[in-house]
Amino acid sequence: MPELSSIFPKKRLFPACLLLCLAVAIPVPASESPVGLPWDDPVPELWFPVGEEIDYEVFWGVFMVGEATAKAEWVNRDGRRLLSLSMTAKSNGLVEKLYPVEETMLTLLDPATFLPLSFEKKSREGRHRYHEITTFDHAAKKGHWKSLLKDKQKDFDIEADTRDLMGLMYWIRKEPIPAEETRVYRVMTDEKMYELIVEAGKREKVSLENYGKVPCIKMEPKGKFNGMFVRKGRMFLWLSDDERYTICRATASVPVASIKIMLKNVRGPGDDFWTQGAKPK
Repeated sequence: MPELSSIFPKKRLFPACLLLCLAVAIPVPASESPVGLPWDDPVPELWFPVGEEIDYEVFWGVFMVGEATAKAEWVNRDGRRLLSLSMTAKSNGLVEKLYPVEETMLTLLDPATFLPLSFEKKSREGRHRYHEITTFDHAAKKGHWKSLLKDKQKDFDIEADTRDLMGLMYWIRKEPIPAEETRVYRVMTDEKMYELIVEAGKREKVSLENYGKVPCIKMEPKGKFNGMFVRKGRMFLWLSDDERYTICRATASVPVASIKIMLKNVRGPGDDFWTQGAKPK
C-alpha cells in the first residue's frame, strides 16, 4: 500500500500501497556518484518479476467500491536503469458519483541498493487535491519533502538504509516472514522514521475468484503512524505462501466500517499459476 486513504470522505481506513499510483516522471536527487545501473547493461534479476501487475478489488462491507493496481517496471532516466514501483486506485459506481477518489503513489528506487530515490503521492478526494514529492539523500541522511500545490517544503533526518512503505512491501518479498515469526522494520512515512512490527500468524487458505483456494500466511502489521496501516482498529494481510509472496487479501476493521481488499488478477512475466490462470487445490 499511506498516505492512508479511504474511498469515503475523512475516513483513512486502509493501505494506500494497495490503492495508489500514476506513471509520472519523478526528479532524482543529485548525487556525486551515478544512481541506478547503465541502461544498456544486462537486465538484473530481482526476487520478484519486474513487469508484474496485480489488480485488486476494494470492498466496503459487501459493496465493491473501488479498484487498485500495483505495478513494477524498469524506467530509463538519463541512460540509467531505475526501478519504478507504483500503485493506482480509483473509486467506482455510486461512490465515484458521490465522492470521487483517485490516488497515486510511486516510488523510484536504485536497483543496485533497493533504496528509494524519490516518492510521489498524488490524490483527489472530492474537491480536495494533494500532490507531494519526497527525495532521499542517503549519504547525507537527509530527506526533502515538497508540496507541488502549496508553498510548503521541509527537510528531515533519515537513516542510511531508510525505506519507504512501497519499497518495504517489495523488500519483504526478498526474505519472506515464516509463519508465527515476528519482524521489526524501520520505515519512513509522514516525513518521519517509525518502527513497524509485522507479526506472522498461521497458514490459512484464501479463496480467490480466479485462482481458487490459495495457501497464505496471515500477517498483522502494527505501526504507530497514520500511514500504510490502520491506526485505530486492526488490519490483517494474507500473503501467498509461495515464491511470489504477494498480498492476496487485506482487511481492516474500524468502528465505522469493514474494509476488504481482494486480489483479482496477476499479469506480466512468469510461468506460474498466477499468470497461467490455473487454480491451486
